[in-house]
Amino acid sequence: MSHLPRSIAKYFQESIFESRCPAYFLVQDGCLVSWGGQLSLYGLHHLERGEIVEKKILFLAGLLPFRNLPIILPCIKMESGVAAEVHIFSTDEGDWILLLDASRYEHQYSILQQQGNDLSLIRQHHSRLLEQSLHDRVAANLSEELVAVLEKGDRRDVTVLLAKICSLNSSIEDYPPAETIATLNSYISTIVQPLLDRGGIVSKGFGDAVTSLFGILPVTGSPAVRAIEAAIRVVEIVREMSQVRQVDKCIAFSVGISIVSGSLIVGITGSQNQKTLIAVGDRMAIIEQLGFQATPNAIAIDRNTYDRIGEMQTRFRRSHTISKDIASEPIPIFTFLVA
Repeated sequence: MSHLPRSIAKYFQESIFESRCPAYFLVQDGCLVSWGGQLSLYGLHHLERGEIVEKKILFLAGLLPFRNLPIILPCIKMESGVAAEVHIFSTDEGDWILLLDASRYEHQYSILQQQGNDLSLIRQHHSRLLEQSLHDRVAANLSEELVAVLEKGDRRDVTVLLAKICSLNSSIEDYPPAETIATLNSYISTIVQPLLDRGGIVSKGFGDAVTSLFGILPVTGSPAVRAIEAAIRVVEIVREMSQVRQVDKCIAFSVGISIVSGSLIVGITGSQNQKTLIAVGDRMAIIEQLGFQATPNAIAIDRNTYDRIGEMQTRFRRSHTISKDIASEPIPIFTFLVA
């Protein structure tokens, strides 16, 4: 891109540096290398070179090292109480984290999110459940009771969302492997953010699918409703992303969503160095079959989920049933094609 005129560049620099109170970090392999800016505004003090950045900035847990497209988190509540706009991007030097004061936009974002807990808490909960320091209750910002229950396993009424990328098999044949994998990673990263925004925990994110659990984190609102909201947003942003990629004649995918609700055993499994949140029960067999049947841009839900979404029921139409091989009796499935 051509260089901006000096006057425009000066305007941008002054508007950011004078009114947005920037602070920044350079991170390599998860450790602090350098930092600067107005760190104290965000409650960040006594930093040391080589220190693990996640111990100072909890919402970064699970996001670094960063290998995907840049991420912008518009309104993260810092421990100091200040709302920050967070930019995360990777260069040859390492991973950069830029914080900008977002106090003036905080009220607007809180209305749009309409969540009882702010996004920073959701991200802390999610990422800590997926990484090796999960057992550290203080760093995870989870109650001792919740962590203890998850470590032992518990039966909970939850909503499970499966986002399945469609048309992957044809792309494997038509495009170079490196391009296919890079594109797939970009889509997975795009899918994950709306799930986190609405209080989901991403329990699995590999291959051509992402699984998320709603109803584990202490977030206000019906887990089933939040899962539907997340599903609609996932379909929308994947479609927008694909439209741009098609214009550029690049690989483009679509996504189909399956959602079930019910009683499942949830718990934390894995070694000390890698822990994962899992769910076990008959509803998982149902969502697995729905995943095989995933239709591009469509959301398929079971009867349990349908009964829990109130006015959203008007968007769904009964489409088919799941056979008795999966459950004791046929299970009605309702489908909504996102326009």
